[in-house]
Amino acid sequence: MSKHVQFALVGLVCFLLGCLLAQHLPLLQAQDAEKTKKPQWTHALDLKCRKFRDEDFDKAKGFGVEVFKDPSTDNLIYISETGSIAVVPAKGK
Repeated sequence: MSKHVQFALVGLVCFLLGCLLAQHLPLLQAQDAEKTKKPQWTHALDLKCRKFRDEDFDKAKGFGVEVFKDPSTDNLIYISETGSIAVVPAKGK
């Protein structure tokens, strides 16, 4: 038997075994929507970033960042307009 045929048969057997075994795995459920708390918007930031050798901020590119507080985990969530996300622990009062 060629290597390509062996590879295809092994893949088919693994797929069929996976289909049979997956039926016996426990089902996962999402959290109850009524118990979870939605993140609360706290503030927004407008940040400017200039290139390394530029001395003034006239040509600097601006970025918007929204900040949310998650009451379930007590974390702050920073989301920028470029799609970057950062999560940090909120400082206690």
